[in-house]
Amino acid sequence: MIKVVSFTILFFFTLIGNIPLKANEETSETTVSFSSDSYLKINGKTNVSKFNCSFNIQAFSNEIKIGYKELENSIQFNSATIQLPNIEFHCGGKAINKDFRKLLRTDEYPKITLSLKEISKQNEISEFINATLSITICNISKDYKIPVKIIKGNEIYVQGLLPIDITDFNLEAPKKMLGMVKVSPEIEIEFALKINEV
Repeated sequence: MIKVVSFTILFFFTLIGNIPLKANEETSETTVSFSSDSYLKINGKTNVSKFNCSFNIQAFSNEIKIGYKELENSIQFNSATIQLPNIEFHCGGKAINKDFRKLLRTDEYPKITLSLKEISKQNEISEFINATLSITICNISKDYKIPVKIIKGNEIYVQGLLPIDITDFNLEAPKKMLGMVKVSPEIEIEFALKINEV
């Protein structure tokens, strides 16, 4: 099992509901775990078809510790990072798995890193929050701000979609069949995570 810190602390923000945050300069910690039916995948397309590469959620540890700091209108994180080994993505076949790992230069850079930096509410009635995420691919890091949907129930359900352009990470979209099949440089990291506080 790979012990990593998960950005799924997003659930904490839902627990405070509409109660205004009070600034707290001290770093707090909590522990969460994933349900087995959570998923994270990368969606892509070519000029002739679509594909997706699903991450093996079992690669995460069962219990994950999170460090965060409450501010007046947001929560900042100092230890909310997911490390995604490239070999744990499965794209539906050996050939496409090999192409995916080659694209990401897995021999040199064996993992993708996602870090949650900050979350803040969009408004008092929205079920969405704004999340600032940093993604590192091939040792190049970029920051993104995306809406994340949270559904409360027996478990906290966190859902989001992070669109990226692989050329931002100095990656070149591959071509197949003498250039007739071209992979789009635009991909999406889609996640739907069910979380329990331990």
